[in-house]
Amino acid sequence: MHPLTPAYREAVLRLTVAPEQQDFVAANADSLAEAEQNSDCVPFVVLAEGEPVGFAMYALDHDDGNFWIYRLMIDARFQRRGYGRMALEQLIERMAALPDCPRIMLGVEPANTTAAALYRSLGFVPTGAIIGGEIAMCKEMSARS
Repeated sequence: MHPLTPAYREAVLRLTVAPEQQDFVAANADSLAEAEQNSDCVPFVVLAEGEPVGFAMYALDHDDGNFWIYRLMIDARFQRRGYGRMALEQLIERMAALPDCPRIMLGVEPANTTAAALYRSLGFVPTGAIIGGEIAMCKEMSARS
């Protein structure tokens, strides 16, 4: 994973999930626009052997004081190769190093069982809250893994 620079912007805009996954994650163009408008958003390009294969972004949510993984997507051509797990592990590692990050939050569409299983496998647990139709999940960083 690499911080998103202008050199990677066009490549990230070309990345997309499979048609059946498009309801699970915002388009990268929308995510980049959000990052441009919200300085709390920290975007990354997911690289595999130097090639852009995905996009990730986290942000501090001032409403609840938590850091949230706002986006994580792997292009349809590169899925099922472990890149999503690798990107999530690297994102967790980066976020764990942030000051005042006792937990990491994310939301997952209820129908996105593959992503939910990945999140659970890396220590995220449902909080019981539904936010914007998504299941809120949390990973407590005090028990770092």
